[in-house]
Amino acid sequence: VFFGLQYYLEEYLSVPLEPWMADEFLNMRRHILGVESSPEVEKKIRSLCALGYWPLEIKAVPEGKVVPVKKVLMTLTNTISGFGWAVGFLESLIIKEWYPTTTASCSRKYRKLVDRMFAATVDEDMYFLRDFSVHDFGYRGDGSEEGAMLTGAAHILSFLGSDTVPALSFVVRHYQANYKSMLMASVPASEHSVMCSFGRAGELGAFEHMLDLYPSGIVSIVSDTFDVYRVLTEFALRLKERILGRDGKTVFRPGSGNPEYIICGDPNAPEGSNEWKGAIRLLDEVFGSTVNKKGYKVLNPKVGLIYGDGMYFERYERTLKRLQDMGYAASNLVIGVGGILRNHSRDTMGFAIKATYVEVNGEQRDIEKDPVTDPGKKSHKGLLVLERDANGNYVTVDEVDWAREQTGELVTVYRDGQITRLYTWEEARANAAV
Repeated sequence: VFFGLQYYLEEYLSVPLEPWMADEFLNMRRHILGVESSPEVEKKIRSLCALGYWPLEIKAVPEGKVVPVKKVLMTLTNTISGFGWAVGFLESLIIKEWYPTTTASCSRKYRKLVDRMFAATVDEDMYFLRDFSVHDFGYRGDGSEEGAMLTGAAHILSFLGSDTVPALSFVVRHYQANYKSMLMASVPASEHSVMCSFGRAGELGAFEHMLDLYPSGIVSIVSDTFDVYRVLTEFALRLKERILGRDGKTVFRPGSGNPEYIICGDPNAPEGSNEWKGAIRLLDEVFGSTVNKKGYKVLNPKVGLIYGDGMYFERYERTLKRLQDMGYAASNLVIGVGGILRNHSRDTMGFAIKATYVEVNGEQRDIEKDPVTDPGKKSHKGLLVLERDANGNYVTVDEVDWAREQTGELVTVYRDGQITRLYTWEEARANAAV
């Protein structure tokens, strides 16, 4: 899911270049390399800053578009003779587009799983819950505010549930999203410091306190501070009438241990024990359930379950399959995913920027990287175009001429300091939709 380039164009490449920047650059170069810049180098840098903008054309696939790996996603081409060297200066900046793109791709993979399991186990009138099935808990786990904005926005391309607050202002500012529409959503929720403050003996009072604070609507209460099984049995029974009489849903949130076992039960535990039953069956025993049109159990709408730790994709898939085998609909479970959405590197999907074409003294040269020790690092060659074949599949064609390079799926989004195409949030979400 190609996403995030628009931010870098607005935030970095749209900033005018000014003469003082040349002084700063040359001073830093002197400090790092330990040598004075040659007159030729100094002339190049001062000429660029005097020009006032990056002499580049950037073409890219539209924001949110889903493209297979190993296809060209963008091209950067120098527009003014004598500044060919400037393209390489931007590699380390533009390549960071890997981060929001990888997160967006990861979240979309979760969404495809959600859609598949809902189609199998959930009635269509409850499909709106898909948007909230995977909640972004990752704000505190990101490396920076900028990273949290980018990855938080990447997640809400596919889901609406998120606690990564900076994502909201990010999509409004950089993708013209409208506050009047639902862009992301969350609910009041306790966390461990709240529960611990009441003490082990006062944990039930902490639950009562949360219900007092939020007499209506959805409220999520962390349930594994001490003994999650006591919460799901003894506390649930003592709070049952209050929860059933409440105008809203009370969501129990465990988040420690093996998620699959906590939710679905540990098959290795003594049969009939709380550990063997798992959270879904324990809540069913206290609050009851109904059977939907597809034949799967749905918990009483007054209660819910969210699990917020360690739910990597394969474990989530296995958990939903076990719930299905146990006769429960996928809509009974919400998960929180944070660091897992962001636990990637540039190598996860093999992002790289390579030079493929140069002109030397007027001679056109198609160039490539092709190391004998690692064929996997072989690059594309020459002028590139991204096209669709007869079946609609994306293909990258190498070594095309300039006329063909002007065609295809890549759109010019930047030229000579100006952004030439901006995508709205609605466009990006539509492009990323399953």
